[in-house]
Amino acid sequence: MPAVIRRIPAGLVSAVVALLVWQLVGTVGPLAGDSFATASEAIGALALLLGDPQFWGAVLETLQMAVLGFVISMAIGVPLGFLIGLSRFAYRSTKFTFDFFKVIPPIVLIPIAILVIGPSIAMGVWLVVFANVFAAAIQTAYGVRDADPVLLETMRCYRMGVLQQIRYVRLPSASVQIAISMRIAAAASLIVAVVAGLVGGAPGLGHLLALYQSSGTSDRTYAVVLALGILGLTISRLIVRAQRRVVFWSGR
Repeated sequence: MPAVIRRIPAGLVSAVVALLVWQLVGTVGPLAGDSFATASEAIGALALLLGDPQFWGAVLETLQMAVLGFVISMAIGVPLGFLIGLSRFAYRSTKFTFDFFKVIPPIVLIPIAILVIGPSIAMGVWLVVFANVFAAAIQTAYGVRDADPVLLETMRCYRMGVLQQIRYVRLPSASVQIAISMRIAAAASLIVAVVAGLVGGAPGLGHLLALYQSSGTSDRTYAVVLALGILGLTISRLIVRAQRRVVFWSGR
């Protein structure tokens, strides 16, 4: 294989192929029509949206809901999970409850959130927190409980205190699970923030997407979907890069 071809990122090749298939399906395929925008039309509409202040305002509102909800859920879930993980009784008694709440889709709570909070950024933040806090807590608790028992017993034999056991054994063990929960929560935060606007009427890209869809502007509708994909990929890569620097011993 020539050196020039080897230097081309594999992700770029797959993205180009996907865009070509999208363009082909939208031009001569069974979905061709006014309601299905081609790749070129969506990219052109996205280029126009980049100069629209309304679009950037929606991006900031979506990020505000996602980031605030993510930070709050981690600030609550991680310390709570760590405390639960230190006690076998607390871990066993709360695991069922936390597992029950973490599988409830946040979308089913939107009618309640609209009644109590209203279609606002605060509603989106609350939904993001609900989507992440229980999963973060139980994942952290699992990491604390998964600490090497032989190493813990060795530290006890050397009469090392609980704080030293937490610092040198339980915290490094839990850090890997915390990093995993943060990666999952980052993606979930963006999804829930968009759904809060798409279904619940909260401001942001979800609400903008619903407006474009209802007005029949398919090119702008697909452009917002593209923007969401790019935004989600960027956030995911940033989280992975930070994880590799901070939790470097995880090997993931």
